[in-house]
Amino acid sequence: MTARRFRLLRHKDISGVSGTGPVAEGVQFTDGAVALRWYGDYPTTTVWDGIESVIAIHGHSGATDVQWLDPDDGTGRGDIPRPRPDLPPRPWPKLGGGPSEPRQSPDLD
Repeated sequence: MTARRFRLLRHKDISGVSGTGPVAEGVQFTDGAVALRWYGDYPTTTVWDGIESVIAIHGHSGATDVQWLDPDDGTGRGDIPRPRPDLPPRPWPKLGGGPSEPRQSPDLD
């Protein structure tokens, strides 16, 4: 599979912010992750785990559709390298639990 480009087409502007027609463009990467760039007065870029998340949040129950600009090559995602099982878990830094606990900087060593 290769990355695929798409646009979000909004048929009804539920929020009154983005308008109708093409409102964003994006790309779905080979591992399924999605980068989405909004058009308009306040352009923003967001990253999602998958297109399903984008649709769940921004689809507004059918008011917005995904228009794929590139064809699906039909190869699936089986050829994508996966993390090696013999590696230790990723070390996520402790960022603090809230206002009463000071934020700690991650170790950069």
